[in-house]
Amino acid sequence: MNEASQSPKGGLSIVGPVGMGFLPQQTATWLVVRPDGSVTAYAGKVEYGQGIRTGFAMEVADELRVPPSSVEVVLGDTDRVPWDWGTAGSQSTATVGLQLRKAAATARQALLELATNRLDLPVTDLACGEGRVVSRSDADHGISYGELVARQSLVRDLRDDIELTQADEFEVMSTATQRVDAVARVTGRSVYSQDVAVPGMLFAKVLRPPSFGAKLVDLDSSVAEGMPGVAQVVRDGDLVAVLGETDEQAEVAAKVLRAQWDEKADQPSHWDVPDILLRTAREAETTQEVGSLEDGFRTADGILEATYYIPYVSNMPMEPRAAVAQWQEGRLTVWAGTQRPFGIRAELAQHFEIDEDSVRVIAPEIGGGFGGKSFYTVAAEAARLAKAAGQPVRVAYSRAEEMTWSTFRPAALIEVKSGFKSDGTIVAWDFRAYHAASGPTGQIGRVRGRRGSETPYAVQNVKVAVSFSDSPLAAGSYRSLGGAVNHFAREAHIDEIAEAVGMDPVELRLRNLTHPRFRRVLETAAERFGWSGAKPPSKRGVGVAIGLDVGSYAATCVQLNVLASEVKVLRVTAALDCGLTVNPEGAANQVEGSIVMGMGTALYEATDFEGGRVLNAGFTRYRVPRINDAPTIDVALVGDPDTPSTGAGEPAIVPIAAAIANAVFDLTGERHRELPIQRHLR
Repeated sequence: MNEASQSPKGGLSIVGPVGMGFLPQQTATWLVVRPDGSVTAYAGKVEYGQGIRTGFAMEVADELRVPPSSVEVVLGDTDRVPWDWGTAGSQSTATVGLQLRKAAATARQALLELATNRLDLPVTDLACGEGRVVSRSDADHGISYGELVARQSLVRDLRDDIELTQADEFEVMSTATQRVDAVARVTGRSVYSQDVAVPGMLFAKVLRPPSFGAKLVDLDSSVAEGMPGVAQVVRDGDLVAVLGETDEQAEVAAKVLRAQWDEKADQPSHWDVPDILLRTAREAETTQEVGSLEDGFRTADGILEATYYIPYVSNMPMEPRAAVAQWQEGRLTVWAGTQRPFGIRAELAQHFEIDEDSVRVIAPEIGGGFGGKSFYTVAAEAARLAKAAGQPVRVAYSRAEEMTWSTFRPAALIEVKSGFKSDGTIVAWDFRAYHAASGPTGQIGRVRGRRGSETPYAVQNVKVAVSFSDSPLAAGSYRSLGGAVNHFAREAHIDEIAEAVGMDPVELRLRNLTHPRFRRVLETAAERFGWSGAKPPSKRGVGVAIGLDVGSYAATCVQLNVLASEVKVLRVTAALDCGLTVNPEGAANQVEGSIVMGMGTALYEATDFEGGRVLNAGFTRYRVPRINDAPTIDVALVGDPDTPSTGAGEPAIVPIAAAIANAVFDLTGERHRELPIQRHLR
């Protein structure tokens, strides 16, 4: 159990299972109603900008009939919260949010039962509201939650079958709500891993290899050890670092380390990646197969074949990784801005051969993750250095280190062959994707390039196959994983079919879509955008694409212009169906962020490398969308409140690149099958 269940301060605790299919069932405290009337909710997820702290507070507040301001949400501290596999895949609201709603509803029912004796009324005559249990016929006859739980420690099991509040009874959920942490973030009061400082802390500057795979063969640290402010130079196996009293002193001393390296020869460059993907592909995994491709192509009036290529891109979080580690009486505490606090705890325990209970990982506020901060080597580096030094140690990436030694969204090459009738009906779909999947050191596992590979269109003859290939860079998670990559190829190809048959791209999609949620988002986006049908290229600079990710449906319409060989996205209309929307403001923010981030990968972003070195490891050479690149964005949330919540953090990124590529073709007649578009624009 976590700390709340052991609290001596009393109150009502709701305990329930954790694991959710990833671990054997364990029990932890999810929610506590305290004698002062405040409520604390506990979740193993972390907050890295997606707004889940606000969403969780809203869900608990509605179910418990208290104002959101009275709900504290504790996140990402392995000593305090239920075990969690990690914050990724837009699963926070769909899984943990639902669990917290059940915990709060269980607490509400328990409070009603506690109040029957105090108010001398049956449960059926009582109601909860504003932190009190009151008589349904006399609101003045009541008692506060704090009074009900005062001077006692009560524990109730979370009821999985508890009746939840219906959508038409919501007071808080489904209303646009400002984030509870908004003021702290914009005023600089929020504490990130880069801000953590503990007494006696030393600052580490780690000696990084000059290229991927380089091995240290000799080191002379004598000059560095004698420099002002240098506490020591630590060498722990392959880890070498200068420990200084300040960041600046450690960095200056690290520059005079005399290191000799054995570097790997003949490492590939980014130009070699398409060939590597095809040459090293393992046996394909079929993700979708219906009918017969041979029959489909035989009956087709037209056939198209095209190849699409998407390069490696960096996650580019605003906050580079940082970690602080401290050993006290054999127990390790690490502050790290990771998406997997419990995963890091397990890895640290295994490395140091200690029990997991002897490791505490605290995830402070996180300045962006997008999947990349699941991989968090600086936590282990800080812990190793702190153990060697006998003092707390901080390790922090520079921007160049963040862009070199983190993971990258895998490159992919996708071959599509389609067959279609003259009326636009697609009768055959052959989709073959090759995704990079392994890192140069073997530390990165297979990347789920299958995500988003299946076609949503009602095609009778389909085969979708995904292969995984060697990767010269450390391939890892990225917002939507392979979803955005697979969607780009599919939705760009759908527009090519529209051109071939002389049909409006929206009309062609609707002709081949039967799923009502897909049709709803597409029709909503097109109507709000003011889409008027025309055969591409219409010279208007408009494009459309649809997407499905983490159970949510999205459609995007784009209008853009090209001036002096520069693409300018003018406006975007997006429709999202993520079921029940807890916080419309937060969901809209997620859609807007996905669109701007997806614009970067569509237009500008690509990681260049050669000889084991990243060539554009900084904002000066790696362009991301700037504030003056941001278009006007209109977001329509069209989910049914009676449908369970699904993710809002990733779906809108999967169609945006294709919508932009389609709009560029619509304006210029120039087809772009390779990203980023800006590099190849004539």
